[in-house]
Amino acid sequence: MSKIERYKKYNRNRKITAIAFNESKAALLFKIIPFLLHCNYPDLPGFVNSPKCPFGIYRFQPEKVVDFDLFQRFFPTSSAKNINTNSPYTETPFIHSLKTIGSIGTIAQTEKSDCDFWVSIRLEDMDSDGVEMLDQKCKGIEEWALTKGIEVYFFLMDIDQTRENSFESSTGDESAGSAIKALLKDELFRTHILVAGKMLLWWLIPPGLTEEEYRNYVNTAIEEEKLDPDNFIDLGYLSDIPKSEIFGACLWQMNKALDSPFKSIIKFAYLELLLNDTTKRLPLFSDTVKRLVTYPDKEMSANGQLSDLKLIDVDPYLLLAREIIAFYQRRDTEQERADLIRICMFLKTLEGMATQKKKGGKRLNFERTSALMHNWNLLPMDSEHYLNIRDWDYRELVDFGTKVHDYLLETYKRLRIIFNSFDDDTALTITQRDIHVLGRKLFTYYEKKTNKIDYIRSLSRNDMAQGNITFHVTREGDTDFFHAFQGKFDQLDVQKNIHSLIAKRSNLVILISWLLINGILNKRTKLHLTKHRLPLDLVDIQGLAALMLKTFPPITFARISSDDLLKKERVVRAFAVINLLKKPVRDAKTLHSTLITQNSWGEYFYENFDTLNQLKNAIRTLLSKHFVSRFNKNLEVYIPPQKEQHLIKTLVFQ
Repeated sequence: MSKIERYKKYNRNRKITAIAFNESKAALLFKIIPFLLHCNYPDLPGFVNSPKCPFGIYRFQPEKVVDFDLFQRFFPTSSAKNINTNSPYTETPFIHSLKTIGSIGTIAQTEKSDCDFWVSIRLEDMDSDGVEMLDQKCKGIEEWALTKGIEVYFFLMDIDQTRENSFESSTGDESAGSAIKALLKDELFRTHILVAGKMLLWWLIPPGLTEEEYRNYVNTAIEEEKLDPDNFIDLGYLSDIPKSEIFGACLWQMNKALDSPFKSIIKFAYLELLLNDTTKRLPLFSDTVKRLVTYPDKEMSANGQLSDLKLIDVDPYLLLAREIIAFYQRRDTEQERADLIRICMFLKTLEGMATQKKKGGKRLNFERTSALMHNWNLLPMDSEHYLNIRDWDYRELVDFGTKVHDYLLETYKRLRIIFNSFDDDTALTITQRDIHVLGRKLFTYYEKKTNKIDYIRSLSRNDMAQGNITFHVTREGDTDFFHAFQGKFDQLDVQKNIHSLIAKRSNLVILISWLLINGILNKRTKLHLTKHRLPLDLVDIQGLAALMLKTFPPITFARISSDDLLKKERVVRAFAVINLLKKPVRDAKTLHSTLITQNSWGEYFYENFDTLNQLKNAIRTLLSKHFVSRFNKNLEVYIPPQKEQHLIKTLVFQ
């Protein structure tokens, strides 16, 4: 089998893996998305109303990839394929290659996985307006895919800039800013699936060459007509990485961990593996993947244990986890970290594998992957326990989340010590701007401030969500306390299940806010309330939680704007709860209220007020200083149903 044939088989296997997770999603990613990029038609997603809009993918065959039935399933009202319609395709395509980058088609893919597309173009082929229009087209397709429940993101990358490691990116995107260009390219090389267009030339270049040898090999192959450069894209030499990138990469992965700690732990451990190499420039794992796919003879001499690995079993994430665990096991003091890597890899991958397991005909793939993980010592000791993570007690979830964040912080500190030992000539590749942006995100998550509603060091917020939460009220001295319990309990059950306590606060609004921003309470959570003496019922709490969930959608830290983080923080939305306990208002000296605010850095704060004037002054400040008001639709007010509800509204907003 030739190298190209081996690569095509490997690429096909990766697509089959993605199809096993979700056939409909795979059809959208591998067929419909390239089809939409290949045409420009008014009633199709991504249409740009300009004859100058660049579109089209080299070597893509739309009629072969998207048959009439598939087209009708996604676009039943479109006339793009009608017999009398002029061709929506172009004879001069602008996209040379379309590739996924990341976990799609690996065991790290889950039902929640988004998909990043690396769109290889040549900027010299289009002007700035053309780039802007192609970006507009991609944004339109992203928005349409979201209506289908699938997150996709396109990154327009110039081939020549990528080859020279000078491509542009921004911390406001899903890219890695100025920090990790070579590492990002390494991830592209070792994880991509070719969706459409030209194959990456890198697969056909022998591993282990110097940059000069790489150039000579390519030039000679072209001169001797062994390679037709029009059939491939050359994204350049990649066999090592400057250590100067690692500090920025560490910062970046710390930030990514705020949203998805399991995958970030694997990448963080990879950085530690790289940094502990004794040379100034570091070998990359992408070479190992290339050896297994197109140069198995090279892998046989480099690593006998993997030389007989079948193409169907070549999985970039699984192989990387194997390498990392072997690295930690070589160091006697690192066994605990090796165990944590096993657990995180298991939790990241087996969610998707469990999905496959439930589908008919997928059992064999599940068992084969499980056997590989077992043979490579990648399974945690008690895998069944971790497979049932959604059934864990809340305290167990928090304890494990703390362990994950402790690992990240400790590893970050160790890597900083290593980095500080570098020679002065090892210059940082990350800019001061990106250091500030990424550092600000870390402070948003970890820093404690007066009246700030803290984030807990948890697993991903999806994993923290509870199906049932029971609220229970107790009286201690002159103070009422509100308790949130994991599960559904009555008055007697609560006293027997103290271990299920999630949190306790003297202010119910602050308690619910804390549950919400940490993902413990979401729109699917069922709420319950035990018997108590306060003038507050379950309907009041359900109404409060529902409006608060609507007001404060979950924050994704990766999506916080870089521009916002570089400016002074400002309040972007607020939520006021007035007279929750329904005390008499007319002629009263007090009116208790709580104000919850969210700022542009992703932080939440609370303020408690005892009088009407205090609340009104706070509302005026929100309007005058931050442009937050009911008129601007970024201030919500909740007054539970009560006799004096109308009077309260009049007093507050007159």
